[in-house]
Amino acid sequence: MPEPSPDLPALLKRAHAAIADARDVEAVRLLQQVLECDPGNLHAQYLLAIQHAQLGLYERAEERLRAVLARVPQFVVARFQLAQLLLMRDTAGDAREWLQPVLDAPAPLGDYARALHAAAGGDTAGACALIEAAQRLPQPVPELAADMRRLLGRWRADAAA
Repeated sequence: MPEPSPDLPALLKRAHAAIADARDVEAVRLLQQVLECDPGNLHAQYLLAIQHAQLGLYERAEERLRAVLARVPQFVVARFQLAQLLLMRDTAGDAREWLQPVLDAPAPLGDYARALHAAAGGDTAGACALIEAAQRLPQPVPELAADMRRLLGRWRADAAA
């Protein structure tokens, strides 16, 4: 008798909870289960890419984000996340290219994109100012706001060193 197929919405819900609680390895396992049953699930592919980045698996994260964007080039948050990853990996020119369509996005995402664009151009002080201003706004994506706080902290620490 075949095993019943897993409840994909329930698996995704558990993956979101694991992500929110910073249980990254569990989140990866759950997202992989979703993708075993539904390989075309863009949401799970995107989340898995972000989890790979969280775990320091940058090449896997970049590969998966590029695959998602090959299917849905207008996926603004995925573009932003890829650009952030590329910037962290010292490929500023490529990051700026991916950010281009996001620069006109509404605040705070557009502000964060402009900050990364400034940093990719060597203006870390300007980037920090943009992030600080954006952080004072309502944050529709709390995970992104947290990423930006961490990035701001890292840039501030680098500047103080």
